[in-house]
Amino acid sequence: MKLKSIALATLCSLPLAFSLSFVTAAQKSNQPCQASLDTSGQTDDETNNCPTTVGNFSIVGTFANSNWQASFGAWEPGYYILYVKNKQDGTSINLTGFDVIGTTNRPQYRFTDEEKNMTYIVTFRYSDENTIRLEIYQNNRTICNQLLTRESDRLLGGP
Repeated sequence: MKLKSIALATLCSLPLAFSLSFVTAAQKSNQPCQASLDTSGQTDDETNNCPTTVGNFSIVGTFANSNWQASFGAWEPGYYILYVKNKQDGTSINLTGFDVIGTTNRPQYRFTDEEKNMTYIVTFRYSDENTIRLEIYQNNRTICNQLLTRESDRLLGGP
């Protein structure tokens, strides 16, 4: 009888043990993004815990909706490019930079147009390589906060 009780208690507690282990793993994986570039050697070495390409995953490419088109990717280590086109008025901009923020679950790459005091942020999730969020701010006012879906793996614009 004791053996049956122990077995039953073990079976009943397993789902809880598994769910707690997944929560712990998720909390460990959701760390702040940290990126840096070491230019002291013969080659530039990038360290980045929120990369744009990991294994079969790549967020590099061109994304769009009816209002905006954005092309995002790495040009070389520590040098990322963002091309944004406003489909409503036809204006476009090429930006470069290396400002990685966010978390390892939702990395954000931030680009700044200092002349117009505008900030562009590309956010993505490793669970969906076909969608990015494009945010554009000017003087702390939101210009754009929209999801864009993949058009192609090709990059538009450039440095």
